Amino acid sequence: MNNSFSVNNTVSKIVICAALIILALVSFFPLAKRFPDSKLYDGTVKECTASIDEKTATVLRLTATATVTSAGLSAIPGDTATPIAEKLADFSEYFLLILCVLYAEKYLLAIIPAGVFRLLVPLACLAFLVGTLRSSRRWTVQGGKLLLVGLLLLCVIPVSLKISDAIYDRYQESINVTISNAEELSETADELVQAQEDQGLFNKILGTIKETTGGLTQRAAETLNRFVEAMAVMIVTSCVIPILVLVFFVWVVKQLTGVDLRDFAPRRPRREQREEEEETQQRVSI
Repeated sequence: MNNSFSVNNTVSKIVICAALIILALVSFFPLAKRFPDSKLYDGTVKECTASIDEKTATVLRLTATATVTSAGLSAIPGDTATPIAEKLADFSEYFLLILCVLYAEKYLLAIIPAGVFRLLVPLACLAFLVGTLRSSRRWTVQGGKLLLVGLLLLCVIPVSLKISDAIYDRYQESINVTISNAEELSETADELVQAQEDQGLFNKILGTIKETTGGLTQRAAETLNRFVEAMAVMIVTSCVIPILVLVFFVWVVKQLTGVDLRDFAPRRPRREQREEEEETQQRVSI
């Protein structure tokens, strides 16, 4: 009886190990290539890509409009609109940051499936294989944790984009109005500058030039406020929400698997830590 049970147990282990090896090979070779093109993930990728492309186009329009409007305001007679023009010019840096985040999300959509099916799934199969051969529950649990991490990685960007789209759609009309108002303001500023250069026309509107400039300055201030709101919306939808979703993902991984992803971060040598602690103590004592 004992010999028969031992033989059956050995055969079961051999079958399970063979299945795990086949699963790892299938995951590494065909599945890693075909999963991104599957109906399930391809539809999600297309939807996410369309969302990212729409936000990218909006950011590019905001950047171009802010730059053109800033140049137009800088050319207005006097220095009343110059501070506003400088602030609008500074927005280009923030929009560039948002653009980098959007492109990173777009590339991660294509990279993450390959990483999951060519790294995490084979590693999980290896952990299951070791757990089966050594009858170790610890290795089996580690394999389950790796599969869970892979599943969450596949979901993190689509989930963050779904949440950000809900906020972006609500403020999209406001952003379009901001762009339209900025374009009208830029055209008006160009007409005023052209009128100033035309001496004959400038003499005719000499009495109203200050009033016109003051009105443009007021409109420029309103446009600046709208750009601040638009930039805040883009930062929240493109940067803050993905970070919050990633933090939530790390928390879920830690709660479900007990794995603290911070343990994988590179640590400084102990000598540098001691020197920094000594410097801190010296500053406190001083």
